[in-house]
Amino acid sequence: MFETAEDEKKILDTLIGLNKEFSSLMMHVRSGLQMKIKNDPEQLANLTIWLETYMHWNDKLTNASLDETFKIIHPYYDFIDCSLIVDMSEVFLQDDFKFGVSKLSIVSELIKYQEKADNLCFSAQVKHLNKALKMIYEEHVPSDISKMPMISMKFHNQWHGSKISGLSLLIHNLLPVGHRQSIMKYITILSGCIIIKYSVYGSRADSLVEYTGGKLQFMRLIGIFSLYINDHPVLQEDENMNFTFELALFKAVTAGNNEAVEFLLQLETVNIDHTNEEGKTALMLACERGHEDIVHSLLSAGANVNIQDNKGWTALMIASRHIHTSIIHMLLQANANPHLKTSSAGSNVLMIASYYGNYEVVELLISKGVDYKYQRKDHGANAFMLACLNGHTQTVELLLKEQVDPNVQEKDGWNAFMLACQNGHTQIVELLLKEQVDPNVQKKDGWNAFMLACQNGHTQIVELLLKEQVDPNVQEKDGWNAFMLACKNGHTQIVELLLKEQVDPNVQNNNGTNAFMLACKNGHTQTVELLLKEQVNPNVQDRKGAISRKQVFLCK
Repeated sequence: MFETAEDEKKILDTLIGLNKEFSSLMMHVRSGLQMKIKNDPEQLANLTIWLETYMHWNDKLTNASLDETFKIIHPYYDFIDCSLIVDMSEVFLQDDFKFGVSKLSIVSELIKYQEKADNLCFSAQVKHLNKALKMIYEEHVPSDISKMPMISMKFHNQWHGSKISGLSLLIHNLLPVGHRQSIMKYITILSGCIIIKYSVYGSRADSLVEYTGGKLQFMRLIGIFSLYINDHPVLQEDENMNFTFELALFKAVTAGNNEAVEFLLQLETVNIDHTNEEGKTALMLACERGHEDIVHSLLSAGANVNIQDNKGWTALMIASRHIHTSIIHMLLQANANPHLKTSSAGSNVLMIASYYGNYEVVELLISKGVDYKYQRKDHGANAFMLACLNGHTQTVELLLKEQVDPNVQEKDGWNAFMLACQNGHTQIVELLLKEQVDPNVQKKDGWNAFMLACQNGHTQIVELLLKEQVDPNVQEKDGWNAFMLACKNGHTQIVELLLKEQVDPNVQNNNGTNAFMLACKNGHTQTVELLLKEQVNPNVQDRKGAISRKQVFLCK
């Protein structure tokens, strides 16, 4: 029951008023179409072709007159759900037809009316609303709806308060094309837990069971936790009291279900820029996973491309991190800011693209004016160093053509040449040597590129550097040299190369340790045998009094 008779009268008057206004508008729509077809008979064929395309029908309106056409489409619109009529009028009555003394546009008046109809929301009196609608539509509803398949759906709690337009959208997404009648004519809404019962005119239960069975993921994602067709359970789960449309959007993006994403974006209650506990948006998740269709949908719906997460990462940075080049183009076209920097390290998107070797994006970002010489605020690395670090030769060549300075050092003294030597990127080492990079530059702790190459066993680079006349005897601040590092790690081929260079095998570091002790300690028997042939003194002691003879015993 309504709380007061006034409430009941108000709702009924509103419904009757909307119905009268829509009837008047429909009269002008039909008159306008009749006039247009009279002036140009081919417009009838154009109209029926458009309707069949819009409704995804095959030859359903072939040779139909205008009156027959309206009879066929009648179940698919009403005075609340009039989007079909509005869309049709925008195509065929946009410019030509006015009505009334003030020459009002049919299309503009229909759009204003649709806005009023959309403002009719669910309320505590939904049962009475349903009764009122049935009274208005009684002559149009089949006399025996008991034989029609009945869909019964249960929704998570946040569906409370959703507009009828959202519910209509759901039916249009859930049912097969051709079975989507006007929602207000065949629906019953039960309050409490949101339960909707929908009679499907002109369909069979078994075909609906099969069709909706293929939409399970969509249903779960958008907030349906139970769906029956007659007595057949298609979906039956527990209600999730923590369901929100924002979380649903995140799950739909993660699942790569663009149908669910686009549906949720059309609900007015969804915040497209909602962030999770990491500060990430749905757009960021889509960029991370490379879902181009979802990125397009989110951008089309107005997603903010420049939001930064808790670490300062943007969608553009995330797409660069995962090398989704086409998405990067989409984001830049949507005015993503390529100059933003992460909050902790201070990296920009060009650094990220360089680190992961995305040559095309590096080139694009340079053309956008992104500073490729910029150094990170934490340790001072730049894009060129990061490309050299990971061996991205094409990116290195591009940056060299842009006149980047290959000799720049970060805060601890590392430069691009050292990083390339450390990681064994021979081709990049050769490129940098051609650029006249000084191979003897040392870090603040005294390490140089030659030591790093020897430590990690990069024989080809060691040979290159020896040809460049590097000094193999240089020691870092603790007294280590390249020979000790090669012996410590058992790189016998490099040890042999250095011995040919007349390196002193008996040099000791600041602790008194020498190469022979290191080879023995780490069990590199082949290196130990090689050093013994060089007449190293196995009796040398370090500062703690340890002698390598004990280590020799361990090697045996």
